[in-house]
Amino acid sequence: MAGDEGLIDQIYSVVADPARWPSLLTSVSDQIGSLGGMAAYVNLGRGESMMEIGRLSPVFAKVFEDRHLANPWTKAMQRVIPNRRVVMMSSLVPFSSVSKTPFHADVLAPGAIVDGMSIMLPSLAIDGGYGGLHFSIQRRREKWTSETARQLERLAPHLCRALEACIKLAPLIDGTRQIERVLSLMPSAALLIDGQRRVRFANAAAEQLFVARDGLSLDRERQLQVGNPFPAENAAFSRALTEALDVASGEDRRIGEPVKITRLSGAGSLLVVPVPLPKPVFELWKVVESARALVLVLDPNARQENAIKGLRSAFGLTAAEARVASLVASGLSGPQTANVLGVTAATVKTHLARSFEKTGTRSQVALARLLSGMPVFD
Repeated sequence: MAGDEGLIDQIYSVVADPARWPSLLTSVSDQIGSLGGMAAYVNLGRGESMMEIGRLSPVFAKVFEDRHLANPWTKAMQRVIPNRRVVMMSSLVPFSSVSKTPFHADVLAPGAIVDGMSIMLPSLAIDGGYGGLHFSIQRRREKWTSETARQLERLAPHLCRALEACIKLAPLIDGTRQIERVLSLMPSAALLIDGQRRVRFANAAAEQLFVARDGLSLDRERQLQVGNPFPAENAAFSRALTEALDVASGEDRRIGEPVKITRLSGAGSLLVVPVPLPKPVFELWKVVESARALVLVLDPNARQENAIKGLRSAFGLTAAEARVASLVASGLSGPQTANVLGVTAATVKTHLARSFEKTGTRSQVALARLLSGMPVFD
């Protein structure tokens, strides 16, 4: 055990820096005499997997994910009780039957792999899937399989603790908590969704929208959905979320335009802007319900009201002066502003002159520039 001390230190160091898992898996493989290792999650029902690999070929790992996810070994592992103990693949499926499959020809044979050792974690038994650690054994090491398994068994408790700690600490390490604190200070609606479109966090303004069910709402599983019956808007909204989540998963695709959502109350439409969050530095963070995209919800009408509050607070404008200044700054002419407010053009002219004087501006353009640079008031 004394010879393992340096490796055990390396095992626990990945808790603070999960990006070092590939290096750790390589070191463990060197110690026990394995070709290479992986930390992985497999869900055959969904046809999905996440993995971090150490020394194993990325090419063959990709072939495994794309073409042979459901193979004799992964199917057999579905029957294994996750107990953090080492399980030999040869004890579950005879290699003689595995060797006759395309999985062997495409994935195992190129690396001369004849057996494998897996350690299943109860904490990764999520949504019908399973996960843990796996190390491959080559033909040239086959006669030392028992010794390799004993060495891995000795390291298994430490590896399991490190992997479980990385997953549990994901919201703290990946920056989600910091993002939540920033969003909680925003006066406009903002929320975070996971890969299944479930809302993981919503600030106060977003929660108010959900309670009102006016434009956006949540289903029983807290999945984000449009709160109106218009098919075109629902389809555009779904497409925008899909694009953002795909980019967050590492796909190279274009993010679309903001989506307009009509509110049945008759209030002005909302603009929804999904923004992908950076890809996780540790692949298995995708398994837990962590945030994968930021969704900003903009209310143009609220922005105008906030601008009016800002003008009154910062420059001492009256309510009437601030409303005229806001409308003129948005691009309306004097007569148009008078028509909107139901006042005379002379009244608008008087209020606008006082607004220019109090704000130190001289033109409609300068007033618009001033408003666009002002902070939003809650």
